Amino acid sequence: MKKERFIPSSYALRYVHEALGFVVYSTEVNEKIYAMGFTSNATNPTWHYSFKSYETLQALIEKTINELEARQAEKAERLAARYAPHNLTVGEIFRCSWGYDQTNVEFYQVIATTKNKVTLCEIAQQRAETGFMSGECSPAPNKFIGKPFNRNVNMTSGKPSIKISSCSWAYLEKPIMEVNGQKMFKPAYFSYYA
Repeated sequence: MKKERFIPSSYALRYVHEALGFVVYSTEVNEKIYAMGFTSNATNPTWHYSFKSYETLQALIEKTINELEARQAEKAERLAARYAPHNLTVGEIFRCSWGYDQTNVEFYQVIATTKNKVTLCEIAQQRAETGFMSGECSPAPNKFIGKPFNRNVNMTSGKPSIKISSCSWAYLEKPIMEVNGQKMFKPAYFSYYA
């Protein structure tokens, strides 16, 4: 059962901003003004104060509207950046590192691209143990071990990232050098304690 807003019976609707979903209810008792403002579908008020005059109430309403408009503009900018077209090319490598008791590392190679999506395929890795049940690994480009799958590319902060599963994201892995036409990548740490 959905919780409903509690608005005292003495309060009347004073202000509505439909585009922002912002409403204000107020009442006057013993020459004091009491008002509560709600945003969107919130059941609890964003604020609930007493005021000495309607001018101070109006100032708070305007301040709240400005903050809501700024938050809405920021959210729109974030979404636009997130879904901006990417500049990934076939052959680029993504690294995914995840785990709770251990650090699992997987590498994926871009095998096709569209405006906002890529087709990835997991690739093998070169592993070397450097400690007890732990070590370093690096991608082995073009050595495919999984089935291709499509994913959206998230371009937040201008850097591409890809959600692989509910608990893991992959990030672009840039080569640190090229030797005889072969790209070399910085080794990633892995462990398998569990």
